[in-house]
Amino acid sequence: MTFQELATTFAQAEAGTDSFKNLYKNAFRLMNEDRDNAALYFVVGVAARSYVHTYEDQGVSVEKAHAAKVLLTGFNDKLLQALQGTAEQRLQAVNEIAHAYEWTVPDF
Repeated sequence: MTFQELATTFAQAEAGTDSFKNLYKNAFRLMNEDRDNAALYFVVGVAARSYVHTYEDQGVSVEKAHAAKVLLTGFNDKLLQALQGTAEQRLQAVNEIAHAYEWTVPDF
């Protein structure tokens, strides 16, 4: 599965924790298959895994689940664009996502 396929699958899936679990497991698998872009997959995988670890055993409102899915879909879109760019553009994207995740995502 390519990251394009993974991102599309996630975007089309329901906003349940199983979708986030699929995203992080496959993102981590891609880290091993495409080591030149491992940091890109890692940052999305960590965010998705954190969501699962935080909410897997809890009821989550539809609004909160949808907001998290929109956020991760945005990260995925940024990575898809970066994967078409230069190494410098990929580094910039991973830095932007890491910063956004750390400083603007309070819930997971």
